[in-house]
Amino acid sequence: MGAFLFSQAINIRVGAKVDMHIIIGLHTVADIYCGDCGELLGWKYERAYEASQKYKEGKFILEKAKIAKENW
Repeated sequence: MGAFLFSQAINIRVGAKVDMHIIIGLHTVADIYCGDCGELLGWKYERAYEASQKYKEGKFILEKAKIAKENW
């Protein structure tokens, strides 16, 4: 699975916040869904507990397979 980190995302719905332990430390995240069809697209970093990961706070991870490039 490939994914991209974005500072902004539009036309999404943000789910409930949950704490998630991943290799790089504890994060509070929320799933993000398409605002039209409701499909799961990735997640939003709400909080990073490790100082080295703070740059992710408020940013979005979108799975590469869920991104379509049209008319760019």
